Amino acid sequence: MNWSLIAPVNDEVVLQSCLASSPCFSRAHDFHAMRGFASASVAYNAGIRQSTGDIVVLAHQDVYLPPDWDLRLAAAVSNLSVTDPHWAVLGVWGIASQGEARGYSYCTGLEKVLGRPFDVPIACTSLDEALLVLRRSANLTFDEGLPGFHLYGTDICLAARQKAMNCYIIPAFCIHNTAGLKFLPWAFWRAYLYMRSKWWRQLPVRTPCTTIARLPAQILEGPLRNAYSHWLKRRPVGQRAPDPRPLYRELVSSGRVHEFPELSKSPD
Repeated sequence: MNWSLIAPVNDEVVLQSCLASSPCFSRAHDFHAMRGFASASVAYNAGIRQSTGDIVVLAHQDVYLPPDWDLRLAAAVSNLSVTDPHWAVLGVWGIASQGEARGYSYCTGLEKVLGRPFDVPIACTSLDEALLVLRRSANLTFDEGLPGFHLYGTDICLAARQKAMNCYIIPAFCIHNTAGLKFLPWAFWRAYLYMRSKWWRQLPVRTPCTTIARLPAQILEGPLRNAYSHWLKRRPVGQRAPDPRPLYRELVSSGRVHEFPELSKSPD
């Protein structure tokens, strides 16, 4: 499998301790660190133009890919080459076609394992932005009018649907080694309002962290819900691990995360 890796970067320490420390990092055909871009969409479109892989992995700098992660990706792509060779976008966490959140990953900000192990790709309607995979021949690009670094996973899935192409959640466990948030920032709500206007006819649209709806209830309810959780109940937020490698080993040894069966075939 010929794959490229692209990441927007604003912190070299985080990049080196997380994504660049992933065992399969060196097996990417090429890596592009996109620095100094005002939005994820502009950064990723530039990275896609620079990269050469048939499969393009778009990851946050704070994602850690465990051993053999690229073999899990290759297995999912091989499966889809038979069941849906015209797939467009893949991810590790998202909203399945039936409406429920699905996938399998660990988020340090939430301090918990998300989802559970599964075997085959799951059709979905939106994907989390921590890690996305594009099939280059799908010829999809990110909307550079979408501001900031939020909700572009949902936007690219909706764009794929407009072209009658499908998106999937794949069984490729990874760690999103991020610091937790008490409140979604204003930059998120700017992206929300842009998406609400752009996809008005398709609303409501459920994303991994909210629902984009015609009525602005989420904009009002979200901060109030967070205030209740973090101020009144004093619920703590998770912190980024200095090194995700021992965290992964601890998750596996404690049984909180189950490693997938060994894959003997190398990626093609």
